[in-house]
Amino acid sequence: MAVVEKIQYSEEFLKEENIANNINILWGKAIPILQHRKQLYDRYTRKNDTSDVIVALEFYISTIASGYFGGKEPQYKVKKINETQKGILKKVFEKVFGEKNNLDEFQTIIDYITKYNDNGSFFYDCVKDYINTGACYGLVYENKENEVVYAHTSSLTSVAIWNYETPNQKIGLLRYWTENSNSGGLTVHLELITKDYKKHYIDGIEQKSIKESHKTDFKEIKEDSKDVLWNDLPAFAVENPDGLALFENVITLIKKHEQVIKNNANIFQYNDDAKLKITGFTPDNEAVIEVIDENGDPKLDSNGNPIMIKNPARKLEDDAILNAKIFYTPDNTGDIDWVIKNINDTASENHKKTCLDLALMISGVPNVTDQGFTNADNSSALEKKFFPLDQVLQQADKLFEKELLRMWEMITDRINLKKNMEYDFRDIEVILTRNLPTNNQEIIDNWLKLRGLLSDKTVIDHLPYDLDSESELAEMDVQNEANIEKNMQNMQKMGQDIDGKILNIQQDNPNKQFEKTDEVKQQNIKQSDTISKKEDKEK
Repeated sequence: MAVVEKIQYSEEFLKEENIANNINILWGKAIPILQHRKQLYDRYTRKNDTSDVIVALEFYISTIASGYFGGKEPQYKVKKINETQKGILKKVFEKVFGEKNNLDEFQTIIDYITKYNDNGSFFYDCVKDYINTGACYGLVYENKENEVVYAHTSSLTSVAIWNYETPNQKIGLLRYWTENSNSGGLTVHLELITKDYKKHYIDGIEQKSIKESHKTDFKEIKEDSKDVLWNDLPAFAVENPDGLALFENVITLIKKHEQVIKNNANIFQYNDDAKLKITGFTPDNEAVIEVIDENGDPKLDSNGNPIMIKNPARKLEDDAILNAKIFYTPDNTGDIDWVIKNINDTASENHKKTCLDLALMISGVPNVTDQGFTNADNSSALEKKFFPLDQVLQQADKLFEKELLRMWEMITDRINLKKNMEYDFRDIEVILTRNLPTNNQEIIDNWLKLRGLLSDKTVIDHLPYDLDSESELAEMDVQNEANIEKNMQNMQKMGQDIDGKILNIQQDNPNKQFEKTDEVKQQNIKQSDTISKKEDKEK
């Protein structure tokens, strides 16, 4: 079955007046793509694999890559454009940039929306689908509580439709699901979303299974049709340009790796069930004998040949030999030995290791049992081990960053339209961070060294803790004010006024305070001498 990498049509194809005639064609294009993704997903899970030996390297590759790329949720920061940049942009483009946004207000709105939508879960689900099937999708909508929602939808049931522009633009999203009919068949449902409408179709021909060759007859459910009130297609979609899952190019190597393990297992099993070879000895009973009927005549098969069976007496004789502690041969040429297969363990292990190393090398995933990985005792060493995977995922990084920014463009336009605001989505910076073990103390020290060069807000935002910089800075202001007030009170208690002048000092003789101190010292010395003399006299 040939696999189409992506579905492409002109926007005219999806026009509302044309789609009724084209929906069956569109579904026919989607089936091979969806079935191919199902095969890839089955390779990932291996739940339906009935092989004797299963080494799920696909699962390992997917888990490591998904956790590395999607383990930390993306951050969205509103960038601040300095006055020099504003001047240059205004001069060149004759437009004002960065003045329509209230940065703190815009950032607060973004943070609220991401928390409401469980941003980290959405991102990880999309990354996992992309790694396993080469595509991922999400829906953007406004719920009954007027909250902006972006939700993940499975790549096994969704496919995007693109136009022929350069670069290609998404013009539709097709989703399907099936329902069991009363007769035991399947009823296929389709949902088609464009920037203008959302339509629901049901196949009028019941199917036993979903196949490209099956005839379909989709009819629209008119009451489910809705107008789309967004300025763009309200969907998130990232598709690998080559239509590849991360492990797809190494499936052959994974099969070879499993075959080596299976061959070794078969050899061990064969040797475990090995036959005993005895020379120089003739058993008393034949291995097979003829079947005799009640008259003592041999039974014949349809061809007139005697029917032969294993001789029970021979089996008893063989069992006695196998269980005997000592076996005697009648002459000097006799011998006894097991018939086994020899295995070249070194060659077998080298072959297995080669398949494993090549599979991980091509996919870019490090081997966590490798000595170089286990000896990586700091974050810098770990980053080097993950360098190949980082290169493999560079394309995914750019595709996700672009699509996430496009999603926020739609959300920002929606907010501007409903709340009469003028936020600019171009001020949003999408930050994708790799998920690696980090040395928190090292990160803290490095960022604290930048205090004075960077604002305290920036330093707090980059500390490896879940801190709200605005709240922390506000708490610091309250704390500093309290400290100042307390210090002033302590200064007054120590005999100082607000201006820092020493009280009880006569201005006409500034040395008088020190003279008084000397007099006190002399009196203390005299009193000490008197006490000492008194103690000596008593002795």
